[in-house]
Amino acid sequence: MRSIGKLLRLLAVLTLLAVVALVFLVQLPARYVPKAPPIDAVRYLDQGWGSSAAAPSRQAWYYTPQGASLHDLRYDWLVHLEMPWRSRRFADPAHLRAYGFVVDAQPTPGNPDQLPVGFARRFDPALGEAVVDLSCAACHTGQLVVERQGQRTALRVDGGPAAHAFTTSRLGHLVPTLTASLASTYFNPLKFRRFGRAVLGDRYDAGKWKLHADLGRVLCAFAGQVWHERWSHPGAEGYGRIDALARGADTLFGAPLGGGSTSGVEAPVRYPYLWDAWKLERLQYEGSASPTLGQRIAKALGAGARVQMLDAYGRPLPREERFRTSVRIEDLQRMEEALQTLQPPRWPEDLLGPIDRARAERGRGLFAQHCARCHAAVELPPELRALDAPQRTEQDPLWQTPLIPLAEIGTDPAAALELGGGTADLRRAGIGREDVRAVVGPVLSESAGRMPRGPMLSFAVGGSAGVTAAGVRRRRERLSAVGALLDRLDPERVPIGLAFAYFGLAARARYYDQRGFTAEQRTCLDGFGGLDLPDAAPAYRARPLAGVWAAGPFLHNGSVPTLYQLLSPQDERDTRFRVVPGAFDPVQVGLDRGQAGDGEWYDTRMPGSSNVGHEFRDGYGGPQAGPQYGVIGPALRPDERWAIVEYLKVHRDPETPSGRVPPDCGVR
Repeated sequence: MRSIGKLLRLLAVLTLLAVVALVFLVQLPARYVPKAPPIDAVRYLDQGWGSSAAAPSRQAWYYTPQGASLHDLRYDWLVHLEMPWRSRRFADPAHLRAYGFVVDAQPTPGNPDQLPVGFARRFDPALGEAVVDLSCAACHTGQLVVERQGQRTALRVDGGPAAHAFTTSRLGHLVPTLTASLASTYFNPLKFRRFGRAVLGDRYDAGKWKLHADLGRVLCAFAGQVWHERWSHPGAEGYGRIDALARGADTLFGAPLGGGSTSGVEAPVRYPYLWDAWKLERLQYEGSASPTLGQRIAKALGAGARVQMLDAYGRPLPREERFRTSVRIEDLQRMEEALQTLQPPRWPEDLLGPIDRARAERGRGLFAQHCARCHAAVELPPELRALDAPQRTEQDPLWQTPLIPLAEIGTDPAAALELGGGTADLRRAGIGREDVRAVVGPVLSESAGRMPRGPMLSFAVGGSAGVTAAGVRRRRERLSAVGALLDRLDPERVPIGLAFAYFGLAARARYYDQRGFTAEQRTCLDGFGGLDLPDAAPAYRARPLAGVWAAGPFLHNGSVPTLYQLLSPQDERDTRFRVVPGAFDPVQVGLDRGQAGDGEWYDTRMPGSSNVGHEFRDGYGGPQAGPQYGVIGPALRPDERWAIVEYLKVHRDPETPSGRVPPDCGVR
């Protein structure tokens, strides 16, 4: 009798735990699905890709897989999953739009099941099935919703910042509800039967138990992600913002290697806009990367692409077997070719209102006076181009991107400090100092070999001597810093920037070797012969601003809702504002804080979310006064701010040379 009593108590406890798990996994997420008013019309801005949804470059950008997956979530599962407690399809376009995702109005050749932009189909040979692959477009395709005369029109902005909160596991976002759908399908026999018959067809009876077991494994992975979120990313992220560096480090160096970023900094950033990105000297908000294949591989790995370092028992792989990766370099190149034909969006006057030409012309002068010092599109001198990208021709622009020290720009320092302070522990993978040196050292040596010899001024003949000398000096300082890191490297605390560079370089080299790419193909794929070395200076880069009107909210962390407020002192900016995905204000230009639809509050008092810095205010002493901790220009009168805002609607940077065709590198 005593044993029976213990068994009954154990069953009662297990039943209670099951109920709690059911409420946690299913009931709560199902109650918090956001509501969004329907879209009446969609307009595809012609940014060089045409104005139809099915345009080839647009489809290539939207639905080319890069090798990143969602916990091995099968493509057919997502298509046929039902909502928790209901039979409505989870992937119903209206449901997924409510989370801020961009969904085509009609099925297209690249997206016959009408999943969100960036949700691609990729066959995984290890699983023998197609999985959901997240392409670059998932985070770098924007949509602005404008209400006019009772009609809601969505403007598609290709290469623009996304507005979803895909990575967060807070209630009211995608991951908790998807986990709830997986859980309800797994535990509900009737729901599982409908799901299984839709997925397996006439093979349901033979394959249902295998399907149920596979579903359980994926459910556990998503549930683990939701649980992990409660501790690792408690609330910094939100619509259109991601702590990209911490998540990338967690994906690569966290659970897989038992380590991860040790910075302890919350540093969410806005998804950046990508038109003209291939023309920039440095990428990332912190200017930490060059526009090379290594940077794109690191992004893919951070988005969920796999790189194999351990065996099934958690033991390090032999050195010669490391770095097998799911990244698809040929497809990354295909997307890069599409991006190199993408143009900044032009302001559609018929929908957003006419341009005040006189005001814009006045704004042009004010922009030249106050903004062009950092944001003008200035071509690098030929001598610096030869150092950074020797394969670029006159048809391939390369623009300077000034790195502005934190003491000068004064914006929230979290992202820059996270890059400089985060470390990764590579010991579990059996990686030592010499392993890192063997991969990064040759790149360092080649970079050093490109440096000019002899007096600096003789090297600068034919270009701007001051710009060239400063650029060479900065590059030498970067090489010296990386060399010093390698000399004193501790595998237990490898700086995050260097760890990303190491993984990207090693995975790329293995991929090249496996496919037998020629030296010419490798140089082309690398990105005009560019080299991958991190730059972890505590600074933020400035970039040209064509099309910036379509990329709000502003600053690297999205803490300023409109361009008008960006030109105002910090005490005139919103301390707290409401974010609704895609809501657009064509007057102040940026986020419409009052548009209908479920949203969330952005509080600039939260860690990593400050709206200080980049201020025009009284007391500015001019460039000669040195860093002034966020004051970058004199106070602007309201009419001057409105003039600059009007000009930024029409501002254009130098166009890509007519007739230029991106290199295809001979790989497909």
